[in-house]
Formats: sequence, C-alpha cells, structure tokens
Amino acid sequence: MKKSLRWIGMIQVLMLSAAGASRAADAADPGAKTYAVKCASCHGKDGAGNPAMAKAFKVDASALDVTKKATLDKSDADLAKAVKEGVNKMPAYKDKLTDADIAGVVAYIRSLAKPK
Repeated sequence: MKKSLRWIGMIQVLMLSAAGASRAADAADPGAKTYAVKCASCHGKDGAGNPAMAKAFKVDASALDVTKKATLDKSDADLAKAVKEGVNKMPAYKDKLTDADIAGVVAYIRSLAKPK
C-alpha cells in the first residue's frame, strides 16, 4: 500500500512538473515546447534537474542538470546523440522525435544556460 501511494505521488509530481513546464514554454520556440513535453519532467523546467526524479532514480540531482558545464561543453552532435540513443536511465527518443525536434531541444538547452 505504501509503495502504491509513493508511485501515485511520484506520478502526480511528474504531471505537475510537465504542466508547469509546458505553460512556461514559449509557443514560438518549438524546441522549448518539445523540451517542456519530453524533458522537463526529469531535467526540470529550468534545466537544473528535478530533485524528485533524481530521488526516484536514485541518482544525484546534478546527473539530471543539463545546464552544467560538462553538458554544455559537449558538441551539438554529442547532445543530439544522447537524446536519440538515451543515456543511463534516460530513454532513447530516436523513434519519437524528428532530427529537427532534437536540434530544437539542443538549442533550447543551450539557451537555458545563458544569463537572462
């Protein structure tokens, strides 16, 4: 029973995270919209990682942070490959997103790290 309640709670957190990120995404930026729908539940709407998901995956929150230097130092091709093929517990999106969608997400991730 406790395990079921914990999963229900985690699902609610995911749904709320995705809903908030989706509203925050700029409709004029397809990369932002794709990120909000496919990425923000784990990586956070600001790219710094979702602590609840880090806990669920039993990883340090920094593992989900796409705005850290180690991630941003990678080439666009390397980031696109990670999205297409998946990394560790992150699923592959090669059959779910087009190359244009993935390029938009990579550009959006890079924009998250820029000073506002």
